[in-house]
Amino acid sequence: MRNLCWSTLCLAILAIAGSGCSKASSTTSSVSAVTYLSVIHGAPYSGAVTIYLNDTLVTPTAINTGVFSPKYGTIRPGVYTTKFKKIASDSVLDQLPASKYDTLNFYTLLLYNDPGGKAAHCLKIMDDYSGVTTGSYAFYRFFDLAPDFAKVNLYFSGGLMQQNRTPADNALNTNLNSFSQTQAGSYTLTVKDATTDSVIAKSNPLNFNAGYPYTIWVTGTKAQNNLSINVLQAQY
Repeated sequence: MRNLCWSTLCLAILAIAGSGCSKASSTTSSVSAVTYLSVIHGAPYSGAVTIYLNDTLVTPTAINTGVFSPKYGTIRPGVYTTKFKKIASDSVLDQLPASKYDTLNFYTLLLYNDPGGKAAHCLKIMDDYSGVTTGSYAFYRFFDLAPDFAKVNLYFSGGLMQQNRTPADNALNTNLNSFSQTQAGSYTLTVKDATTDSVIAKSNPLNFNAGYPYTIWVTGTKAQNNLSINVLQAQY
């Protein structure tokens, strides 16, 4: 797995790795007041990008399509504008207005494409883990980042878990950024076209451990035949 280290405003490290299932050991930041931040480049039509916070480049190395943070990095709490730009260009794909990043809160920056189109948009998600508890349940959320399909269904080992999800619907319905519970265990994940019931992507068997939150997303394009399911266990 390829790791790229970001020096974010000369303060913290935001670690980025290639797409796929990621597992990394926890780290402890030496900065007393921090905000936790991760990134998912889930816009398959948009190519490599760079990210700016308050017009400061924080990704000197390009972030390719499908790349995501295997764990949260840290930045200093404050108010930031965010811009995603095309690599080696001053062209802005999309930007977020100034917003606050609070101490000890968790956020994900998500880049995605329009449903059925190629325009790119970015989204700031506040990751709320308050409902994640110990016990026999694992917790998950699902992002549909496959813009070529009008609706998809998500299955855990043949059991329907999410129905008629539309591309980037979590940008409009923020409830879809919350975590749902499922019995802990090993599952094979399948995403199907809800219209035709054909399989879009399928995972290998994956362990969902009790008391842990997981973010699942499907991304890729029909033309490139590179549709895949990613599963990320939250860690920092």
